[in-house]
Amino acid sequence: MFKSKWATLIAAIVLLLLATPAIVTAATLVVDGQFNDWADQPHVDDPVGDGPNPNSDITSFYWGTNPSEDNIYWMAQRAVTSSGNPRAYFFVFLDANNNGTYTDAADRMVQAVYDPQQNSSNVVVTVFSGGGQQISQSSGDWGESVQEGGARCEWRVSFADLGIDARQTISMYAGASPNGQPGNVDRVPDSGSITWTPIPILDYTGLIILVAIVIGVIWYVRGRFVWRRSPSGQ
Repeated sequence: MFKSKWATLIAAIVLLLLATPAIVTAATLVVDGQFNDWADQPHVDDPVGDGPNPNSDITSFYWGTNPSEDNIYWMAQRAVTSSGNPRAYFFVFLDANNNGTYTDAADRMVQAVYDPQQNSSNVVVTVFSGGGQQISQSSGDWGESVQEGGARCEWRVSFADLGIDARQTISMYAGASPNGQPGNVDRVPDSGSITWTPIPILDYTGLIILVAIVIGVIWYVRGRFVWRRSPSGQ
């Protein structure tokens, strides 16, 4: 009976330890114009029809990081018209010091200009400070072509260009504009902001708590076994 209990306990510990890395390890995100790697990543869906026009109407906004990488990845999806897929201007407004404003020098505005072509795309990503100063720019074929639907594009920005520490909490929201003006956007979420820590501090805390629980259970079970075997009164 005792051996059976120990076998059950050991099996439970092994399952927990195997499950813990699955929680900590995120799916690998790659900026390549392919979007299967965004499945199950955190995101916000937005209603269709609340944007300035269908081509600047965000329907989904995704974000994520990869382990041991100093980048934030983003992906935006829009509604498009049947008459074509003109250029879209996506924005991420980031409150880097998390003080409730987005115009401090420490804050960032990331603009992704998405221009789908017939068989490819061009995405130009520019990072600005909260005061409007350009910090960096990059570009690539990171979106769907017209033939593929012309609805989605993805990009990444380094923590250094964003001026943030990997383990700090940030607030952000996204937007899409028909003319590149950040003041006229389909906002996602419609109100409030997304609060997020790119690399949670609890990555290892959870494992420490798990080990402490396991040690406590082992101590308790062993103690009960010893107590039961001890002569009465001793």
